[in-house]
Formats: sequence, C-alpha cells, structure tokens
Amino acid sequence: MEENKELGKAILEMLHINKLSAPHQAKPHPYMRQVYQLLDTQEARDLGSSDGTLVQSFRSVLAGPLHAPPGWIWFNVSHLKPSMAVAELVLLRKTLHPDPLSVTVALHSLTRGVSGLSVSPPLEERILTLDQLPPSGYDVFDVSPFMFSSKPLDVVGFQLRYTDESGSLVLHEALTQSLYCLGGGSLSEPLLVVYRARPLRSQTTAATNGFRPERRQRQHCRTRSHERRSLFLAKRNGYKRRRFDASSDPQCRLYHRYVDFNKGDLANWILQPSGFNATFCRGTCHIGNSGVSIEGFIPRKIPPEERSVNSSDCVPLELSSLTVMYRSETDDVIIQKFRDAREESCTCQPQAKH
Repeated sequence: MEENKELGKAILEMLHINKLSAPHQAKPHPYMRQVYQLLDTQEARDLGSSDGTLVQSFRSVLAGPLHAPPGWIWFNVSHLKPSMAVAELVLLRKTLHPDPLSVTVALHSLTRGVSGLSVSPPLEERILTLDQLPPSGYDVFDVSPFMFSSKPLDVVGFQLRYTDESGSLVLHEALTQSLYCLGGGSLSEPLLVVYRARPLRSQTTAATNGFRPERRQRQHCRTRSHERRSLFLAKRNGYKRRRFDASSDPQCRLYHRYVDFNKGDLANWILQPSGFNATFCRGTCHIGNSGVSIEGFIPRKIPPEERSVNSSDCVPLELSSLTVMYRSETDDVIIQKFRDAREESCTCQPQAKH
C-alpha cells in the first residue's frame, strides 16, 4: 500500500500536480474525451513523434476583463503553454429550428489596442443550417490567427454575430444563447481547445460519434537508446524501481505491475486511460551466460571469479509511449504524451570499462 502511494505521488509530480485534494469537476468535457480517443485510435499521425503536451483545453469563465462588453464568451488563458500553435472555439449546439433556415455567422474576438479594448474583424465566417446538427454535434471555429498572431490577453473573449438570408443583422446575443450551451461549470459548456499541431479536422468531426468508450489504448513501440528510462518509474521522479521486485531471480527480465488510475489520489486527476501497466528491466546478466543474447558481442566463457568484474547491465531494448488525459490544478484538461513511458523488452549490454 505504501509503495502504491509513493508511485502515485511520483506520477502526480511528473504531471506538475502538487496537491491531493479533488479538483472542481470530476469528469472531462465530452469533446476532450473525443479528442483523446481520436489521438489514441489513429496513433496521432501528425503528432506521433511528439513528446509532451499535445492538447490543452480551457473552460469558459463568467467574467471578462475590466470594462469588457456584455454578451461575450470568455476564457482565462493565463496558463497557456508557449508550445501551442492551433486554437479552436468549441460550442455544443443544443437546439434545432423546426423549418429549413440558415444564417451567416461571423466570429469576432476582443483585442487590446492603443485606445483600449476593441472588436476584431471577423476571424471566420460561415453559413449555419439551423435545422441540422453538425456531424459531431459541435460547431468548431478556428481562432488560431487571433490566439497566436500576437500575445493575447490573459482573459480572451469571442462573440458570434449573425445575418439572415436578406443580409439583416440578427440579435446575436439572444440567438447565441438559444443555439448553444453556455452554462459555466457544465459538461456542455464552451471550450477553447489548443493543440501543439493542427488536428485532423475532417476526421475529428466525422469520426467522433463513432467512438466507443470501451476502446482500449493501442501502444506504439519503437527502439530507443538504453539511456532513455521509463518516465513513470525513473528514480528522478522519487520512486525506487527496486520496490517492484518481488522475485529473487537474478536473471535479466521484464517486470510488470499494473497501476490502477481509478484508485487513490490518482483518480482525482487522471481521466484517461483507466490504468497503466508499469514495466521495467531488472536483474543481472554476465557475459558468457548461455541464456543471454547481446547484440554485436561474441561471448566467451568467463570464470566465476571474473563475472563480478565483467558483468553487463540489464537495460531496455524497446520503449513505448503513453498518452494521458488529466485535470490540471487550474481545473483545465490537458492531453500529454510520454514518448518513452514504459519498457517493452530487455537486453544485456556490457558495462563500460573504467
């Protein structure tokens, strides 16, 4: 039990979470769950070689900056990571018009100019068919030009303005409230989702409804240098890997231990996956052992008295990645990829001579 607690603490430290109390909201926004499943299912083709934060999301807040106009959708982005490059405004459509009807919508943002706050030109314009839902259920607007062309405010705002087929302006605030779920603190509230690289928009909108929650995570293994250690089990994260070893077998081998993310303090923070099969290489291997294969090395028989001097290290041969969705201390949801999170196979490598 003490070992599980120590491992859980090490994982939270790696996610830069320093408190154990439960966050404000226990469940992730459904759209973020869809994004996580998309990255997991399609192996994140554009992000496959990335390491670190892939996606960051911000929940809407009630208040904007000082002297801000009413009727806007606000987000606190003071914790936006500098590595992000793409941003989307995500709104859940809640109502359908009974008759065929379409309007043109223009998305505006609030910028800070010389004379104070000002409304930007349209970031995006499109036609909304009010009697039909979008494939994913969400209207998604690209707000990257605003978010990343210059340093945004710590609190950013967006507004939708509508014109009907005749070109007449529609009461934008009332129509936005009628079309979309805007309530703060709900699982259907507006989201600002930022990505490290551009997502596969067509695949996101067309495929999200087809995801099944029980779909298991697929792992992508690749050969790495033996110097790259498991991130979750590294000693620098405060956990001694030797504590997993319940066997007296000294042979170099792969050890397994399942970590349930639904138990203990981890359950308050990690949203996906439900668990992690922690693995690491441990044991001894000596040059000349018949059961040990060392690539590129021709073994010779070694007398027992020399084996302590000429032994080799038990090191990982292959490492695989793990993608984690978790809630940050600021109550935002982050999807992060740990490229070398687990060891998949082991080998023996001769120790360097000193």
